[in-house]
Amino acid sequence: MARFMAIHNISGVTEEEFREKLSAIKKWRPDRRTTILKVYGALEDGMLISECEAVEQSHFEDWIKMVGWPAVSIHKVDVICQVGNIWKM
Repeated sequence: MARFMAIHNISGVTEEEFREKLSAIKKWRPDRRTTILKVYGALEDGMLISECEAVEQSHFEDWIKMVGWPAVSIHKVDVICQVGNIWKM
């Protein structure tokens, strides 16, 4: 399965709004082909980064529309380094 990340520029989001929005979305796996892995928030900068595994980018885009945080850009992930382990996607 492919992995994607999206960069969102959402100014004015508070921690409370961030928590409410993501708590309201009960399906981190909105369908069998899409899993939302993480959403990072740099709220003071109005920046969010979301990470997803999906069969196609369009499946991730469907979730982005559902949550209501338009993406400035979406990128397919080619390589990952996490806690010293590196793997190619």
